[in-house]
Amino acid sequence: MTADRMCILFVVSGTKRVAATRYRVYQYLPYLEKQGIKCKVFSITSDFVTRLAIRSPELNGISRFIYYIVLFIERFFRFWFVFFKAWGFDLIFLQRATFPFGLGKLLRLHDKKIIFDIDDAIFLSDIPGHGIVTKCKALVKEREVRDLLRIARSVIVENDYIGDYVSKYCEKVYKIPGPIDTERYFVKKREIGNEVILGWIGSPATTSYLHLLDDVFPEILSRFQNTKIVLIGAGNYNFPSDRVFKKKWNYGKEVEELQKFDIGLMPMPDDKWTRGKLGCKMLQYMAVGVPSVVSYTPTNAEIVKDRENGFLVKTKSEWIERLSLLIGDSLLRKRIGEASRKTVEEMCSVKKNAPRLFEIFESSKD
Repeated sequence: MTADRMCILFVVSGTKRVAATRYRVYQYLPYLEKQGIKCKVFSITSDFVTRLAIRSPELNGISRFIYYIVLFIERFFRFWFVFFKAWGFDLIFLQRATFPFGLGKLLRLHDKKIIFDIDDAIFLSDIPGHGIVTKCKALVKEREVRDLLRIARSVIVENDYIGDYVSKYCEKVYKIPGPIDTERYFVKKREIGNEVILGWIGSPATTSYLHLLDDVFPEILSRFQNTKIVLIGAGNYNFPSDRVFKKKWNYGKEVEELQKFDIGLMPMPDDKWTRGKLGCKMLQYMAVGVPSVVSYTPTNAEIVKDRENGFLVKTKSEWIERLSLLIGDSLLRKRIGEASRKTVEEMCSVKKNAPRLFEIFESSKD
């Protein structure tokens, strides 16, 4: 079988509204199609349920329970489309896609031509706390993931933390960080003025992490009168200041808004869940040449080298110190921004990683 005859079914956990679907699948399609690969993308959730999933961190009580029931039912019925449709494809690429009732194990009937792509700690519960509901959901999710890992021909991970977990169940594990399209996300020359913009971009899933900066923002705004803060896609987070601006996320304007930032922010706790994440927002800042200050996690440290291509911080005082340093030194911002752009070009770009993905497909089809 040659590449120009290869057909791949990409099964994703959500529509294009989900960042992982856009970054881990759709960005690769133009390259793969140029190689003669025929690609079909199918989401295990409808666009309506995908929108609910994006908003789910803001749901509480009965509304959150109903959401999980709807999600469960939809994944059950959509599995059967995947199962029967897959017979016409050479490879099945599962991007975060898992199935209830152990249905995923039925895909072994497709002669183990499964590639499982995991860029998040989906084997953990996304419900905070230690109650019985959290424990039950964690158990179910881990079983769903484990079922697919055991039948996958190979697994692609985004970072070492996930790689350590999946290697217990699958021998062939490949690491591909990102990717990010360094042609879409490009550095735009801008005149350095007196105003300095601290920027954050995200979704309801990470909005709560902004509270880690509740004591940092007042200090920075008090010290530097030329500074303002722009939050894109921050959901229900509010900070009482006329120098903090909230904007809705818009795919078409995303790059333009990022290029206006002088410093990118990525606060997050260091725990089991976040160690599975290589922050997309961090790569976005770096790709447009914006120096970033990010919370330390072992995963973030795989990409960011402190004081070389960004800043890693752990405490409130470190946040204030690093931000103050960058706000007061435009040449430092320029140097760190250039280094960060070079990093994503070399490690995380679509241009760099697409050929690696193609090689994995080639080796997995035989």
